Amino acid sequence: YSQSIAETGGAAALTYSISAGSLPAGLSLSSAGAITGTPTGPNATANFTVKVTDSSAAGAQSATQALSITINLPPAPTITTTSLPAGVEGTAYNQTLAGTCGLGPCTWSKSAGSLPAGLSLSSAGVITGTPTGPNGTSNFTVSFADGSNPTQTATQALTITINLPPAPTITTTSLPAGVEGTAYNQTLAGTCGLG
Repeated sequence: YSQSIAETGGAAALTYSISAGSLPAGLSLSSAGAITGTPTGPNATANFTVKVTDSSAAGAQSATQALSITINLPPAPTITTTSLPAGVEGTAYNQTLAGTCGLGPCTWSKSAGSLPAGLSLSSAGVITGTPTGPNGTSNFTVSFADGSNPTQTATQALTITINLPPAPTITTTSLPAGVEGTAYNQTLAGTCGLG
């Protein structure tokens, strides 16, 4: 924020000050009449009085003016992820949630429900882990909170479906005959979806 106080009249050097009230948090008034800084909130209207004093040789003269500055909240965060892909039991899962952050830092969290067993959500919005099952759909809500004062939060309901891995198969379809009194040794063959 940067604004200069305008004046007319006065003799020699002019000096500005706040004679009543206060500026919004984070802003300050220089003796040259410039209001500068970065508002820290909360969002509200600050009422104050500016005083300007000259350097007249016949005696300092001054004038005052009541002013106000309204501080608005920044754009609220938004979540753009509306769906998540399914996962497979026993297979690593990695998905990053997407959103826009008005005033950082913005952080993610789970505000309701539960993720599939084996998965977790980081504050950076990354869902990782290895689903342990059982297969099914988990319903949960994520929150995306910004750094404004007061905090603004966006929420989004999401689901993740965990599917079973490929089923095991047996590829052995026949076995050789054995002979009475003779050692027999054959290994069955198959594919294992999840060991």
